[in-house]
Amino acid sequence: MARYLLLGHITKDLRPQGGFQFGGAVLYAGLTVRRLSFETRVFTACAEEKEELESLFPELSIFRQASSETTTFENRETSSGRIQRVYAQAPRLDFDLLPSSWRQTDVLHLAPVLGEVPLEKEAYESFSYRWLVASPQGWFRKLGPEGRVLPRAPDLSKAPSFKALVVSEEDLRADPEGLKEVLLAKSEILVLTQGARGALLWTEGQVLEVPAPSVSKVVDTTGAGDILAGSFLAFLYGGDPPLKALEKALKLASISVTRSGLASVPNFKEMANLR
Repeated sequence: MARYLLLGHITKDLRPQGGFQFGGAVLYAGLTVRRLSFETRVFTACAEEKEELESLFPELSIFRQASSETTTFENRETSSGRIQRVYAQAPRLDFDLLPSSWRQTDVLHLAPVLGEVPLEKEAYESFSYRWLVASPQGWFRKLGPEGRVLPRAPDLSKAPSFKALVVSEEDLRADPEGLKEVLLAKSEILVLTQGARGALLWTEGQVLEVPAPSVSKVVDTTGAGDILAGSFLAFLYGGDPPLKALEKALKLASISVTRSGLASVPNFKEMANLR
């Protein structure tokens, strides 16, 4: 069984009707990868204790960095797009805390939500991996007044090279063309998701437009991009050609938007039915 390690914050996503649901790319993508038969580990920082995490997410092996807070988001959909605010933030991940046995993996997946995972390549010199991949949405965000999440264009020249990257149109708002060109130079395979329109795939010098399956009713899009990223990278590592991997990942993402919260992660039967 291949080993898969995700780095990033577990989050609390506030519900419009009150309360919260757990989220974050490491959970949505991590549960997806686990259900595709990877040995899946997560390194995160949050206020929940180890025993609580084991009870909440028994499918995953989680190494917790102690924090007084869990990163907390509010996602509000408006006619002009999504508005995000942050009400609490866990600290940056400290790789010195991670046992050496955890740093040896087949796939190392960087999955930040708000800059908690460094982009400098030197940060990963202590890791041993076959593939380095990322869904680095958290590198393209900064906090404005009242915790409002705003677009950011980071200095990606310091970043390592990747086997594959998955980003969204929303991620690149600060400089769509400039950031896209740098990401293409940094990755062997690049996927740019476009919501209901599907995704663009750059591979072997080609750019392919891959449509998304139609969905009769969208309940919640939160986590769909993370589910797409995790499944695409897992299918790719499992030997599928990039186009086939993306077509299958889009099918799983289309299933996910018909449900809410972590229940949107496709189950084993839904994954087994993929063609």
